[in-house]
Amino acid sequence: MNFSFCRWYGGSKKDPLDFTDADVENLYKQWEENDDVKLPLDEQDELQRLRQGTKSMNQLPDMKFISRYENVLFALFLGKQRPMFNMNDLAGKNPEEIMKLSKKGQTLMMFVTISDNPTRQETEDITQIWYYGLKNALYDVSKYVVDDNRILLLLQDGSQAFEIKDFLVQQDRCEEVTIDNRPYYGKGSKKTRTQDL
Repeated sequence: MNFSFCRWYGGSKKDPLDFTDADVENLYKQWEENDDVKLPLDEQDELQRLRQGTKSMNQLPDMKFISRYENVLFALFLGKQRPMFNMNDLAGKNPEEIMKLSKKGQTLMMFVTISDNPTRQETEDITQIWYYGLKNALYDVSKYVVDDNRILLLLQDGSQAFEIKDFLVQQDRCEEVTIDNRPYYGKGSKKTRTQDL
């Protein structure tokens, strides 16, 4: 890869890891000269302003230009598309439904506390049963023990968080499930749901 990259960069034998900002800018200009697809003039102006940087709050880049490419950049850097939903769909929905829509396709962390002060081994055994139940129900979840009585569940699709929460709070040894700093108390909790409200 380095050989073809250096050969393409004007025959320079310089290692790409040692490139300065000026070298990268020159390389970018060469790529732009050889590029068959040109940006429209208004987008070229916006790109030029973004390259020069913003000197003051009055020179902020046009958000129309940024929002046009926001999903492309999001998909390139994170490898997935940002969920799209209409704000009118949110009217009259409860907070859990709104969170399901907003977390769709995004990773989410959920903490689960086990009741009755278990040892680390007990926590492993109890939560392993829950974990297999979730995996058998085809939820894409990872489990990490973070304390003697606490685990972290990492969900690949955050919209499934409340379905998983509903399963966990029905378990006898589940004391608390925390999603986005909001606690939900399970069967093993001494607190009741009315104390949460």
